[in-house]
Amino acid sequence: MGMAETNNKPYTSVKEAALTSNKSKINSKLTKQFDKQKEVTFLIKFKQQANTLEIATEAGKNAISQKASPAKAKYMKRSAVVSSLRSTAIETQVNVKDYLKKQEKAGKAKNTKSFYIVNGMAVTATKEVMEQIAAFPEVEKILPNETRQLHKAVKSQETSQAKASVNNQKDSIEWNLKNIGVPSVWKSGIDGSGTVVASIDTGVQWDHPALKEKYRGYDPANPNNVDHEFNWYDPVSNESTPYDDVGHGTHVTGTMVGAEPNGENQIGVAPGAKWISVKAFSEEGGDDVGLLAAGEWILAPKDKNGNPHPEKAPDVVNNSWGGGPGLDEWYRPMVEAWRAAEIFPEFAVGNINFWNPGGPGSAASPSNYPESFATGAVDINNKLAPFSLQGPSPYDEVKPDVSAPGVAIRSAVSGSGYASNNGTSMAAPHVAGVVALLRQVDSSLTVDELEEILLSTSTPLTDSTFPDTPNNGYGYGLVNAYEAVASITTGLGKIKGQVSVEGEDAEQPKYEHSAPQKTFSGMDLDLDIQATDNISVTNVELQYLKADGNWDTLQAKRISGDHKNGSYMVTISGKDIKEPTLTYKWKITDYVGNQVITDSYNISVKPGIGIGYLEDFETKPDGWRSFGVNNVWEWGVPTSGPQKAVSGEKVYATKLDGLYPDGANMTLLMPPIDLPDGQAYLQFKQWYDFETNYDFGHVLVSTDMENWTQKFRVTGQESSSYIDGEVDLSEYAGQRIFVAFNATSDILFNDRGWYIDDVRLSNQPIQATNKASLGVVKDHNQKDSVTMATKVKVDPSKITPVKQEISKDNLEQGASPSILPLDAEVSVLETGRSTYTNPQNGSYQLTNATGTFTVQAEAYGHRSASQSVTVSANEDVTANLVLEEIPKGTISGLVTNEVTGEPVSNATLFLMEDAQIQPVQTNEKGEYSITAYEGSYTLKVASPSYYGKELTVKVNAGSFKQDMQLKPFIGYPGEIGYDDGTLENAQGFYTGGNGWAVKMSIAEGETSAMVTGGLFRFWGDDWPQPGGTDFKVAVYDASGKDGGPGKKIAGPFNGTAKRNGEWTHVDLSSKGIMVSGDFYMVYIQSGDSPNIPGLATDENGEFSGRSWSYFGGEFTPTPKDEGNYMIRATVNYEVKAPVITSPADGSFTNQGSVIVEGKSAPTTTVKIYNNGVESTSVQTTENGSFSAELQLNEGENTITAKASSESGTTDASAPVKVVYDKTKPELSIDKPVNNVKTNKEAVTVEGIVSDQHLDWVKVNGQNAAVVNGKYSKRILLDTGANKITVVARDKANNSISKTVTVTAKYVAPVIENVLPNQDVNLKTGKSVKIEFDSEPGLKSTFVIHMPLTDVRAQIQNATELPMMEQSDGHYVGYWTAPKGTVAKGAVIEVKAVDSFKNETRKTAAGKLNINVAPSKPVVNKIDNNDKVVTGKAESGSTVTVKSGKTVLGTAKATSKGAFSTKIAVQKAGTKLVITAKDSAGNVSTSVTVTVSDVVAPSKPTVNKVDDNDTKVTGKAEANSTVNVKVGSKSLGAATADSKGNYSVKIKVQKKGTTITVTAKDKAGNSSQAATFKVVKH
Repeated sequence: MGMAETNNKPYTSVKEAALTSNKSKINSKLTKQFDKQKEVTFLIKFKQQANTLEIATEAGKNAISQKASPAKAKYMKRSAVVSSLRSTAIETQVNVKDYLKKQEKAGKAKNTKSFYIVNGMAVTATKEVMEQIAAFPEVEKILPNETRQLHKAVKSQETSQAKASVNNQKDSIEWNLKNIGVPSVWKSGIDGSGTVVASIDTGVQWDHPALKEKYRGYDPANPNNVDHEFNWYDPVSNESTPYDDVGHGTHVTGTMVGAEPNGENQIGVAPGAKWISVKAFSEEGGDDVGLLAAGEWILAPKDKNGNPHPEKAPDVVNNSWGGGPGLDEWYRPMVEAWRAAEIFPEFAVGNINFWNPGGPGSAASPSNYPESFATGAVDINNKLAPFSLQGPSPYDEVKPDVSAPGVAIRSAVSGSGYASNNGTSMAAPHVAGVVALLRQVDSSLTVDELEEILLSTSTPLTDSTFPDTPNNGYGYGLVNAYEAVASITTGLGKIKGQVSVEGEDAEQPKYEHSAPQKTFSGMDLDLDIQATDNISVTNVELQYLKADGNWDTLQAKRISGDHKNGSYMVTISGKDIKEPTLTYKWKITDYVGNQVITDSYNISVKPGIGIGYLEDFETKPDGWRSFGVNNVWEWGVPTSGPQKAVSGEKVYATKLDGLYPDGANMTLLMPPIDLPDGQAYLQFKQWYDFETNYDFGHVLVSTDMENWTQKFRVTGQESSSYIDGEVDLSEYAGQRIFVAFNATSDILFNDRGWYIDDVRLSNQPIQATNKASLGVVKDHNQKDSVTMATKVKVDPSKITPVKQEISKDNLEQGASPSILPLDAEVSVLETGRSTYTNPQNGSYQLTNATGTFTVQAEAYGHRSASQSVTVSANEDVTANLVLEEIPKGTISGLVTNEVTGEPVSNATLFLMEDAQIQPVQTNEKGEYSITAYEGSYTLKVASPSYYGKELTVKVNAGSFKQDMQLKPFIGYPGEIGYDDGTLENAQGFYTGGNGWAVKMSIAEGETSAMVTGGLFRFWGDDWPQPGGTDFKVAVYDASGKDGGPGKKIAGPFNGTAKRNGEWTHVDLSSKGIMVSGDFYMVYIQSGDSPNIPGLATDENGEFSGRSWSYFGGEFTPTPKDEGNYMIRATVNYEVKAPVITSPADGSFTNQGSVIVEGKSAPTTTVKIYNNGVESTSVQTTENGSFSAELQLNEGENTITAKASSESGTTDASAPVKVVYDKTKPELSIDKPVNNVKTNKEAVTVEGIVSDQHLDWVKVNGQNAAVVNGKYSKRILLDTGANKITVVARDKANNSISKTVTVTAKYVAPVIENVLPNQDVNLKTGKSVKIEFDSEPGLKSTFVIHMPLTDVRAQIQNATELPMMEQSDGHYVGYWTAPKGTVAKGAVIEVKAVDSFKNETRKTAAGKLNINVAPSKPVVNKIDNNDKVVTGKAESGSTVTVKSGKTVLGTAKATSKGAFSTKIAVQKAGTKLVITAKDSAGNVSTSVTVTVSDVVAPSKPTVNKVDDNDTKVTGKAEANSTVNVKVGSKSLGAATADSKGNYSVKIKVQKKGTTITVTAKDKAGNSSQAATFKVVKH
C-alpha cells in the first residue's frame, strides 16, 4: 500500500486549496481583499428571488377586478411587490441571520444588514465567517462591496457661484429646456405638479433657492419645520438633513425641478414637481451596500422605525452613475423591482473615462440593462457629445434609448449658486423631468407606456456614424417634452377642494409652556409654546398687558413641528415691556373651534445690564437671544472648534458640534445695556475659524435695534486657544444700547465658526496684547487660490443683522364640528391625474384636461368618495369630498405544527395586500395578532423547517380567530454508496487542503434530498504513523466539466476519523443541505502527512468512475486502478403522502376484505385507515411498495394511508372509496307481459330495478338504459315466440334475472268487395248498408269520413262503428244519416284487425251525399230585349225562373252544369228570382237579377218655334231628359213629366236657325234627334 507520493501528482498548499475551494461562490476580488484585511465587508446574494413582474401583473389584475382607481391600483402593485420581496427575504435569510448573530456575539462579524429588494445581505466579517456562509445551500454568491462612480460632470468656464447675467430675468429659460420643447408644455399648465422625482446621487442642498420650495419635506406654511422623513436618506453619513458636499446631485435635481420662486433661474424641466433624494455617493464614489440600501429606500421610503411605505415612492428615479461596460447584473433585480412598482428607472448612459474609452458596446451598467431607460448627451446643435457612451447593450438592444442636452447645462450647485456642467449626468434628468410632466397629465401611465411615449415622440437624430434611426449613439433621438405631453393632453383647467372625514372632535388642544423668570425693559422678548391637537392646531395667539393697562394680541408663528404638534413663537416688542412686570396668556384654537386659554403668566422686568455685568454661560443666560437667516447659534458644551470653554464647560457658539451653514446671517443679541457716564468696554473671550475674507464675525452696536454700527470684526482662523476680544463702548456713555454678535457666511467653504465665553462689561480696558479689533484679520488656512478666484467676495463693511421672517400658516378653514381634515390622495379617474391634500386642512388642487370627469379621494384606512365635475379651460372647479373611515378588525390565533399540535414560535405572518401593516411573529406559545382595516387579505405564514401557507381572510370590525397549521418537512433516511464495503488500500496526501470526492446519485423517482451526513472509511491506526483524526467534509453539485464537481453547496465542516475499522459518520443534518440531482460528497485532508488518517479505497469496486481527486485547486477523475474511494452519503428523502394503487377509487366488492397496495417512501411504516380509524399498518419494501389486507365494513369504506417516520407523519393519501355490498338487486319486468302477442318488429322491455350500487341491466345480453330506477331496452322480435331475459347486476357482482315470452306476427288481413260501390244520396233517417269480405275472426269496423266543411258532422270522422261477421269472412254494417247532417261526398272506410293487431283499411268506391242542397246558380245578364235566361247550376238540378210568384220558365242543368230557360221579354227593372233543386228536392239559395234597360227613347216631337219664342215644347218619353241645341251649343234642357210633356227655356233665336232636340232616359239611352228651323213670328 503506497502513499500518495507514488502517484507523482502535483500538490498544493492548504491556503491555495482553500482559496480555490471557495471559487464557485466567492468572488476572487473578495478573496484578495482578505489577504490584506482581517475583516472585510461583503455582500451575500441568495438563490431564491421573487418574480416582481409576475407579482405586479397579478396585482394589476386584482385591481381591475376590483375596479380600483389608478391611484389605488398603483398602491396595490407597489404593496404587493414590497410584501412579496420582504416575504421571500424573511423565508430564505433566516438561517444565515441566525448564524451571523452568533458570529457577532463571538466578535467575528458586525454591521449585518438585510436587503429584501435583491434578497441579499451585507456584513463585515472574517474570512472564516465568509467561507461558512458560502456553505449555506440557499446562498448563491458572495460578492465584494465594490465602489461605483458617478458619471462625473466636466465643468465649463462659467463662474460656479455667480448667476449668469444673461439668465437673471424673471422670464429667463435655459436653452436646453427650449431645445426639448419644455416652455410650450408649461404654457398649457403642465409643470409636473402632483408628481415626485427622486435621485440617487451625492445628495441635494435642500435649501437652494431654486430647490427649497420643491422639496417634498418643505411646508411653506411651516418653513422652519422641514420634514425629512420619507424624503431624505443618507446611507453614506447617516445625516438627518439633506446636504450635498460634492454638488453633483444638486445640479441633477436642479435640471429636474429647479426654479426660483420669483421666476428667475428657470433651470428645471418640471418645476411643479416635488423632489426627494438618497445620498449614496461621496467624492470617492458609492459602495454597493449603500446603493442597495438606496434602491430599497426608493422602492418604499422608510419611516423612522425602518418600516417601508410604498405609497411614498416617487414617480421616477434618476441615476446619473454607473459601472463599466458589459454584463454586470448585480443591480438588475433592483431595477426590475422599480419597474414592477411603476417607478420609472432613468439612467445616464455614461461618460468616457480612463477605464472606458467609449465606442460601440461601451454603455455602462446598469444603464445597459433591458429594464433601464438610458439617456445619452447632445450639445446645443443636437450633435452627439464626444464623451457620451454608445450601444449596443450586452443584451443586443439599442442603447441609449434617447438623447437629451448634456453639454454646458446650467443648473443649481451647492452653495446656493449655479454652474454649467457637461456629461450624460446632465442629460438624464431632462428625461426624468419629462416623465414627471407625463405623470402629471396621467398618473396611471405604466413604465412600459411611458417608455413607448418617450421613444415614439422623440425627434430622430443621425450623423455620418449613425445614419439610421434608432441607433446606438442617439437612440431614438432627442427627447421631445412637447410632443410627448401633447400626445396625451387636451385643454386644461383646475380642480380644487377639500377632503375630510366625518367625526366629532370634543378634545381641546394641549400645550406646554415654560415662562422665563425675567426679561429686560425695552428689549424684544421671544416666547414660545408647544401646542398639540388630535386633529389640527389652526391658530395660536398671545395676549399681553401693555404698560397703559390695555391688552394687545399677537399672532404666533409655527417654527417647528406640524399641524398636530408644533412649536409656536411670538415676539413682544421691547417698547411694550416696562418694569416691573409683564403679564401675558396664550389662546390656542383647533380645527373645529375648540379653544384653550392658559392662565396668566407674570414675569419680572429688569432694567438693562451695566458695568460689572459678567456672563460665563454656565447656566442659561437671561436676555440672550438669536435670530437671522440660517441661524444656528447654540448655547452648551462645545465638541467642535476649541472643544472646551474658557471657564466652566459651556459657551455660545455658531455651531457647537460642527461647521456653520452656507448663506448665514445670524445674530446673537445681548440683553439691553444701560451705560453710565464715563468709559465702558465690552470684553469677551473668543475662538474663531472663518473662511478668510469671505465669512466674517462682527460685533455691532445699535441704539434703536434698527440701525447698526460695526465695532469689531474677525475672519480667518485665530489659534488653538481663546483670545480676548474688546469693543470700546465709551462713545455711548449715558445711553441704552444693544450689542449683537453677528456671523455671516457666503456659499462655499464652511468652517467651525465663532465661540464666545466670559462676556463682561467693564470701565477699564484690557491691557493684554492678545486681543482682536476691527479690521484685524489673521489667515492661517488660506484656500486654493485657483478655487477662491472664482468666488465673489463680500464687502464686510456692509454686513448688518438680518431677521428671517417666518410665514404664518394660511389656512382656508371652513371648519365644522363634524368634518375633520384628511391626508388623502385625490385622483381624476378618467385621466389618472392625482395629487395629495394638505393634511393640515385637507385642501388640494390639480390641473386637468377639460371635460366632465370623476374626482375620487382615497386615504389609507378610509373608503373612497367620488364626485363628478366639469372642468373648463383656464377656470377652477371645486369638489369637496367627505370620506368614511374603514373600521378595523383584529386577526389573532395560534400557529401550530399540524402533525404534533405543538406551537410554532418565531413564525412570520404577513397581510400581503397591505405593506403598511407590519409583519408579526408568533411568540413562544405560537400566538399572533394583526390589526388591519376591513377587507379581504391573503394571510401568509412562513417559518423555517415548515412549508409556508397562505389563506384568504376577511377582516371585519371587531376581532376574530384564525389558527394556522403548518406542515413540517418530513424525511426518511437513505444511504448512497458505491463501494463493496471491503477496503483494499488507503490514500493520503503529503499536504493538507487536498482530498477526494465520490459522485452520489439520489434514488430513482426522487427529485431532491436533504444531505444529513457523510460516511467515510479509514485505514487502521497502523498507517500512517503517527496519523491523525482531523478532516473536513464538503458537498458540491455536479455542474463541473464532464459531470464532475462544480459549485460548492456546503462546507467545509469538521470531522473526526475513526481508525478502528468502523465507518465514520459526520452529522450534517443541521446544515440544511438540499440537493436536486447528482452531488458530490467530498473528503478534504486537514493536515500534512503523516499526521492524517488514511482514506480507504475499494480497489475492486465497479464504480471507480465516480471517484474524483481534488488537488491543486482542481477536480480530476481518479485513476481506474485506485478503485472506488470509500465515501458514502446519508440523506433524507422527503416522505410524501403514500399513493394507494389498489383497489381503485370508487370500486365495489361483495367480499369482506380487500388487499390495499401502494407506493411510499422505502422502509417506512404505512398506516392504513378505514373511515378515519387506523385499521392496520405495514412496512414498505426497499422499493417503497406496500401491501396489506384490510377488513371492510358493510357499506362505504374510505381508505387512506399515511407514512410515518421518526420525524413525523405525512398527510393522508388521496382517499380511496370501496363499497362492501352483498345484497342482490331487486328486479321486475313490467312490459311486455308474459305471453303477449304483437305485430311489432320491436318491443321496448321496461321494468323496475332497485339497488344502491347498480352496475347494469341487460336485456337479452344488451345494456338497458336506467333512469330513476326504471330500465328500458328496445329489442327486435322474430316471427313466432320470442323469449326475453332481463339480468340486473350491481357493482359488487351481485346479480338477478327474469324472463317473459312474446309472440309476433306481421302479415295484415286482405279486404275485398267493399260496398256500396256507387254514390248514395241520403236524407235524414235513411240508411246505407256497408259490406266487405276478408278472413274470418277479425275485429271489423267502419268509419264515415265527412267532408271537413260540414262542421256539424265532424264528430262522425272520429267514430269507428262495429260490423258483424254474418258468415265466415263476410262482414256487414249499417249507417243511418242523423238529423241535421249535411254532407256531400262522405267517404266510407272499413277496417279489419287480427289478434296480433295487424290492421287493414279500405275505402268504398261509392260516396254519400247527405242532406246537401245545390249551390247557388250563376246567372248571366238579362235585359229588356232578352227571351232566354242562361247560366251555371249543379249538374242535373232543375233551374226555375220566377217574377214574383209567377214561374217564367224551368230547365235542367246539363252534366256540366249549364242551363238555358226560355222566358217572355221583360220590362226593364223587372226583378227575376232563379233557384236550383236537386233530385233529392234540396233547393239552392236563390239569385235575384234585375232586367236592364237597353232600348233608346222615341224621337221627341217638337211644337213650332218662331223667332219670338223663349221656350221649346213638345212630347218625349216620360221622365226622360230633353236637350235643345244649335249645332254643338246647348240652348237648354228639361225633364219630361210622367205624361211625356216637356218645356225647355231658350233664348230667342233668329229665323232660319236649325235646332235639334234629343231625349235621354235614366239608363243613358239617347233618342234620335228631332230637327227643325225657327220660323218668323
